[in-house]
Amino acid sequence: MGRRFKDMQTPEQQYAARQAPRLREMAYAAEQEAERQQMTADVYGRQGRDYSDPRKAARAQREADRLRDRGKGLRATANRAEAEVAPKKKRRWW
Repeated sequence: MGRRFKDMQTPEQQYAARQAPRLREMAYAAEQEAERQQMTADVYGRQGRDYSDPRKAARAQREADRLRDRGKGLRATANRAEAEVAPKKKRRWW
């Protein structure tokens, strides 16, 4: 017996499922860059050191927060795309 039309995936769902791994890679790259920016903020944010620069530390902290949020958003988008494509289990009585 063939699949019913309502069980089939739309082209948009198929495309989203193929793009989910790439979105996860982009999220990972954003999180790695956020860690790098966080280290910059930690180093330049130290008070009482000759290399402390509060403005540079604040800018790096803002960038790290922005990149973390971007990574979370990309990962959530990938999760949603994969969840839409996953076939739903049919409820049966037997």
